[in-house]
Amino acid sequence: MMFRDFFDLAFTASLVEDSIRQCAKEEGLLVEANTANRYSVEVNFRTEKKEVLESFAKIALGYVSAALKQNGYHVKQVFQETPLRILVSSRNWDEGEWVGLVTYNPKRDGGCFVISKGFYNRDRKTISVQNSEKCNGESAADVTKSIRNTMHDVKGKKDRRLDNLRPVPLKRGPKR
Repeated sequence: MMFRDFFDLAFTASLVEDSIRQCAKEEGLLVEANTANRYSVEVNFRTEKKEVLESFAKIALGYVSAALKQNGYHVKQVFQETPLRILVSSRNWDEGEWVGLVTYNPKRDGGCFVISKGFYNRDRKTISVQNSEKCNGESAADVTKSIRNTMHDVKGKKDRRLDNLRPVPLKRGPKR
C-alpha cells in the first residue's frame, strides 16, 4: 500500500473512531490508572477517606519538596513507609547536622502536617528529633513557609559534630 492510500484511509471518520475504540479496549491506553502521574489522585466509588487524604499528603509533600529544592535545600522523600515524610538538609547530609522533618499524621486532627527538627545520624540514616510542632496551615505553601522558617532558625545553631577529637600528632625529627 502506498503512503497516499494509507493517508486517505487513515483520516476517514469511521476508521479513526474504530481505531481509537480498538486501542482503548485492547491496549488499555486510555485507562485513567495507566496515565496517572505523581500529582494525581485515583478516586472511584470504593475509595475511602483515608486513601484520599494519604494521596493529598503525597501531593502536598511533593510540592513542598520541589519548593525547598528550588530554595537550595537537599530533600529526601519517604513515601513507601508510614508516616509519609520528607527530610530536609541544608548541606549534603553530614553527620550531626541539623535537619528538618515534615511528617503527615493522619490520626491528629483528622490529618495534619507536623514540623520537626533534629540531628542527622549518617551511620543509621536516622534523625534524633529534638522538638516537633503542628503546622498551622494545611496547604503546601503554608507547610513550605513553616519548614523554611525552621531551617532558617537552625542555620546559626551549632551542629552535634564531634569536633572535640584531638588531631593526631605528626612525628617530626628524631625521638627524644
